[in-house]
Amino acid sequence: MALPVIRFNFASPNGVPAQQRETILAAVNIATWGDTRGVAAVSIDEHHLTGHGWSSNPVMAAALFLQNTNNLMVSIDCALGPLWDPLRLAEDIRFVDIMSAGRLSTTIGLGYRTLEYQAFGVDFHRRGALMDRLLETMLAAWAAESADGDPSFRIGADTWSRPHPTLYVGGGVRASARRAVRFKLGLSLPAYLPELAQYYLDLCEKTGVPPALIMPAAVNRGMIFLHEDPDKAWAELGKHILWEAVTYGGWIDGVPLSSMHLPGVQTLKAVRASGRYRFLTPDELVAEAEDCPDYGAMVFHPLVGGMPIDEAWKSVQLFTDDVIPRLSSDSAHHGART
Repeated sequence: MALPVIRFNFASPNGVPAQQRETILAAVNIATWGDTRGVAAVSIDEHHLTGHGWSSNPVMAAALFLQNTNNLMVSIDCALGPLWDPLRLAEDIRFVDIMSAGRLSTTIGLGYRTLEYQAFGVDFHRRGALMDRLLETMLAAWAAESADGDPSFRIGADTWSRPHPTLYVGGGVRASARRAVRFKLGLSLPAYLPELAQYYLDLCEKTGVPPALIMPAAVNRGMIFLHEDPDKAWAELGKHILWEAVTYGGWIDGVPLSSMHLPGVQTLKAVRASGRYRFLTPDELVAEAEDCPDYGAMVFHPLVGGMPIDEAWKSVQLFTDDVIPRLSSDSAHHGART
């Protein structure tokens, strides 16, 4: 089954304010359009000092999307935990949790850019300890009762979601799995890591913690942009994808830290060959989903790299008006057969 997701990061070369304003408003309008047309979730992330207007406050952005929709979830993938004040983050998430009636899901990660830590005056080498303090403080703040009777870190008001807003620990190492189990939280993996997933599930079983696991599918299908002529799209619009791939890949050296990193990539040919970004026709995408019953998240990225708004809307409408109805029809038909 495919889960239609739309991703936004608001970034474009140099983050020109006038263009970014158009991008932000278009993102909200696209999410509102998709909300009644089968889009399951909007995904946003957090980065700082990019020079390109990359999403820097995902909780604020989540509130913007959720205020204008009624059905879809917003997934923060992810918030950079050690860079936040724990109590402030707990209060902000609580506000959005209540406003949206529980439609916010937040993954808390460590991040990997030392530049971001330096800018916030946070010790990069203490990020694990800071993450533990953040999670402990947030869960205590949301708790109905303090375990030791000390109310100093309690917000003093219930959250909408119980026992607390949906929260995952993000990361791709065993320490992330142990942290998730220690705090009785879900684990969100950045890539298909079945051995780590099993390690987490085994720890949950051993400790009696209910598991909640998010893991990308075995086949990395990247991020999708629909177009009636993919070759023409690569030729005319590929520069926007290339810009994002080069920018994002340039933040790390060596081994990719997520399923979307392309470290060292410099050419459109290399980006296209990677499969991390893809132009597809509606028929190609539907056929792909039909051939894979465990497709997972179908991540759609219409405003990638400052994509022109009119081109983004053409792609969105192909997605909501052509692809999603056929996916829903296929799922219903499959359910009737079983």
